[in-house]
Amino acid sequence: MSSFWKDLWVGDSQLQFQFPRLFALESFKDISVAEKLNGSLLSSFRRGVRGGTETHQYELLSSLIEPVILSNSDDRWVCDLNGEGVFCVKDIRFLIEESFLPNSGTPTRWVKSVPIKINVFAWKVCLYRLSTRSNLSRRNITVVSTLCPFCVASPEDTSHLLFACSLAKDVMSLVCRRWNLSCSPISYDEWLSWFKSVRIGSKLKDLLEGVFYVSWWCLWNFMNQLFFTNNRPQKDFIFDDIVFRSFNWCLARGKSRGGQELNNWASSVGHQDSLGAWGGNVWLGEVSSSSPTRDFYPFR
Repeated sequence: MSSFWKDLWVGDSQLQFQFPRLFALESFKDISVAEKLNGSLLSSFRRGVRGGTETHQYELLSSLIEPVILSNSDDRWVCDLNGEGVFCVKDIRFLIEESFLPNSGTPTRWVKSVPIKINVFAWKVCLYRLSTRSNLSRRNITVVSTLCPFCVASPEDTSHLLFACSLAKDVMSLVCRRWNLSCSPISYDEWLSWFKSVRIGSKLKDLLEGVFYVSWWCLWNFMNQLFFTNNRPQKDFIFDDIVFRSFNWCLARGKSRGGQELNNWASSVGHQDSLGAWGGNVWLGEVSSSSPTRDFYPFR
């Protein structure tokens, strides 16, 4: 049964908080609503109400419960999120999303040509929610240093790790060069503004966005290997990894159209070596000293 004082059954908060002086006079703190309303409000008080604040609160309480009419039905829980008094999972999901999930103000971007894990990773990049050293430090997690493990020049946050670091700039330059584009953003917001301004076909643009997502993911993997493994990874292979994964993922999810789109784009911009990089041995995983991508590494 509902408690008269401790349960929220009338008004916006429990009566014990709305009328603390009257609650202090109550002899039975857990008295039910039915027991309290079936008799006089004063019957369970240890003494009568005196003037001043007690009288004022008593008058307010009386006016609050005066329109209440008790029914003979048992107490029950009611979910009234949609105004219909009916529980719905969708309403609970909306409530949780509005209360707990971050709202970036922009719709989530989703690229079908790359795996779900890559899209989820890009979503975290968009929200600046990667577990970078700076983010971990802000959450009071002890880290040896907040500096970038590669350049050791700036704190490792999402913007620096994927855009402003010298390694990230080199990778971005290579990706843009392959697509005959020019871009040097220092944050996700700058990259998104630039990407929206790119004028190419919609299918190619989706593929290009997927390539950027894969590039960020490969950079993130490289930094993790640099920090968590004993064998120092070779930065010279990052771009090969981006090319290999991008092509295979686009090919697998585009029903053999992704590779053709990439090859057509590479040939249309007039770079013979770009065509070789996007459609040659690198796609098959045959990375050798004669691979056409080797001539474009600025890392060495």
